[in-house]
Amino acid sequence: MKLPINFDQFKQDPSKAIMFLLLFVVVGLYYRAEKQSQFATFQCEKRLVKCESDLKKMSTMLKSQDSLCSALITEIKIYKQLGKI
Repeated sequence: MKLPINFDQFKQDPSKAIMFLLLFVVVGLYYRAEKQSQFATFQCEKRLVKCESDLKKMSTMLKSQDSLCSALITEIKIYKQLGKI
């Protein structure tokens, strides 16, 4: 297989050689940026799942504390009505 560009063409016009190399550099940088983007997205998704599970736990704890607080307020009202407080 013969490439459409050969070294003699690059010797005659070095700017073409630089442009050809820059093409590879840009493709390499694009590939690297895509991999970094995928990694960052994966990390963010992992953190999001962890935060959502923590939020569920906190919500459950808050609901139980709220019901406990309501029960205590009711109990205090009863004790006040009975004259214990």
